[in-house]
Amino acid sequence: MFNVKKKTIFMLGLFLIIIFLFLTPVMMLLDLFEENGTKVSIDESYVSNNYPYANDYISVLNKNIRDGNGYVTLSRVVYFLSENKNLTYDEIYTDNLNLDKKQEKPISEVCSMEKYKNYKVCNSLAIKDSNQTDFYTEKPFGKPLNFTSMNVSSFFMQNRSIGVSKVHKAWDFSAPAKTPVYSVCDGVIETVTFPYDKNVKNMLDKNGGNRIKLKCTYNNQVYYVYYMHLYPNSYMVSKGQAVSKGDVLAGVGTTGMSTGNHLHFQVNLNGKEIDGMKLVDFR
Repeated sequence: MFNVKKKTIFMLGLFLIIIFLFLTPVMMLLDLFEENGTKVSIDESYVSNNYPYANDYISVLNKNIRDGNGYVTLSRVVYFLSENKNLTYDEIYTDNLNLDKKQEKPISEVCSMEKYKNYKVCNSLAIKDSNQTDFYTEKPFGKPLNFTSMNVSSFFMQNRSIGVSKVHKAWDFSAPAKTPVYSVCDGVIETVTFPYDKNVKNMLDKNGGNRIKLKCTYNNQVYYVYYMHLYPNSYMVSKGQAVSKGDVLAGVGTTGMSTGNHLHFQVNLNGKEIDGMKLVDFR
């Protein structure tokens, strides 16, 4: 009798373990995908010590962002460069773009191309361990300014100088003074802070000069968007005001710690800076 009970308990425990192992990945998969089969991507697959890649990457970014083709992360570019340094930044960027969706392709889709399918970085184990996004993502944000009239001067998580641990956790877009800056969402203005009445630099100001903070709520998540270095008296909104995606908020300036007219575009989620360009819909 004791052996029968012991065997029954063992079989029940084994059954529960099997159910747990089966349901866990299923629940994780369901959590990843929304009704339209996509999700917002906030992965942290950034390239550390990226100074050697910066100039070439910014060059290809400017070409594709100004043309409205879409955004491919540096992590994806370096992923393929790590196996074949003869590849150009331009061809990797192009191969990883879905021009219909205007966004980065899932890694498995790129690895199915004849060009890459025999790469070591494209075997299933390498892909699994890579942190490369393998699904299409939601893009809830609009553009923070007209991309055709700007230059990317700094990308998210860029190392700004050699030998110094200084990582820029935002995007910088250089543009002419007073270039309109847009709301990226239907949201609410949290703060409007304009201490400068002249478009001048102040390298001692670490607060971002003239700035606006916007609150965006999407899929029950709250994003805070910071626009900094804005032109004096260019603000078109006030604290507590509801705004729509595409509304003009202010103009580009060079107030505060700045080296020229540009927009500092920063997005925070759960108290942490994330890559705001991953949220921008290029369509």
